[in-house]
Amino acid sequence: MAAVQTGSPASTAGIEPGDVIISLDGHLLDDVIDYQFYFEPRVQVVELERAGHILELEFDNTEGGDPGIFFSNVIFDRVRTCSNRCLFCFIEQVPIGLRPPLYLKDDDYRLSFLNGNFITLGNLRESDLTRIIEQRLSPLYISVHATDPEVRGLLMGCSSDMAQRGLANLKRLGDAGIESHIQIVLCPEINDGAVLEQTINELGKDYTGVASIGVVPVALDAEYLREHPKTALRPVSVEDCIAVVDATDDWQMRFRRERGYGFVYAADEFLLRSGRPLPPPEYYDDFAQYENGVGICRSFVEEGEGLIGDLLAGRDATTGSGRVFLLTGTLAADFMAVACDRLSQALDREILPLVAGNQLFGSHVTVTGLLGGRDIITAVEAADLSRNDLLLVPPSTMESSGERFLDDLTFEELNELLPCEVI
Repeated sequence: MAAVQTGSPASTAGIEPGDVIISLDGHLLDDVIDYQFYFEPRVQVVELERAGHILELEFDNTEGGDPGIFFSNVIFDRVRTCSNRCLFCFIEQVPIGLRPPLYLKDDDYRLSFLNGNFITLGNLRESDLTRIIEQRLSPLYISVHATDPEVRGLLMGCSSDMAQRGLANLKRLGDAGIESHIQIVLCPEINDGAVLEQTINELGKDYTGVASIGVVPVALDAEYLREHPKTALRPVSVEDCIAVVDATDDWQMRFRRERGYGFVYAADEFLLRSGRPLPPPEYYDDFAQYENGVGICRSFVEEGEGLIGDLLAGRDATTGSGRVFLLTGTLAADFMAVACDRLSQALDREILPLVAGNQLFGSHVTVTGLLGGRDIITAVEAADLSRNDLLLVPPSTMESSGERFLDDLTFEELNELLPCEVI
């Protein structure tokens, strides 16, 4: 474990930083979920390993509250990795030389439950299914892509039997009350059109646990396509975007009658590239697919003025006299230009978009969250920001700690290299 709070029940029991907890009252712990599941507000026996020795301690937490343990990792054993070879695997398009975790192809149901990572369900053992149901690990986030096993297998680079196994597991978990949120990566001429229609219909009818479906576009690197000339993949066109938006509108009308909510949602990229206006907040219901790039623009429209207004209100006249720039990737450039005009009028400040191209992953990656720190530097230099300007950077561009960008440039280093202040 990473740390033990001084004076906490864990510290009183003799648990120390660096100890490895093996079991709690005889229950083996494979991850933080097990720890939370078996932890109770009473005296429990903790078995742990310290410097190669096995110890047993009594852990008294009868008063409840925070036990004072901070784990260095949420997974105590090995992370389950993906054995599929998806045609569009983004990890295989990540440039060389970045930090090792960015190349991890995880397919671990525990990270799906804890972090919202999308998984395929093809690698679950019987014991995994039993545990998910027993511990109510819900919701899970599942990449389906197609309910036709042949098409799903083609896209995932696995056998149709493996593809079918994941679908069978999805149905079994749903029948047991485990909720799931589904991702469909749209690949033109493979799982669009009639195949997509079949997938939406079957997920809505035959899989009781499915709570939402997000349709997102495939992202393809030009270099990747040159290296795989026989691939069946092609980039999503504007016409594809329009078709998806139209189809999603039709599906939503039907599911709102049948379920009382939209159920199927098109990613922001489809809407932005199709030239259609953003749907109202009601389109997204509870924004269940937000982390999948569905509803982020609408959320910004609804919340941006209040958030940015509060931030600027706390700044004094000297530091607040310059322009305010909002970082964005190229996909949302036009949207952010309109949004910044509205914000400028509402907040009586000059607010402008800072559009950054992606040199880290390539120009085909257009979303803001995948910009590297050096991409931001390039954009700042091109826009000639000055000492009095303020740049607002979304936290989604950094790792969870908020300290480091995808290209390993730290937030402190970015501030030192730029003439303007960065928040």
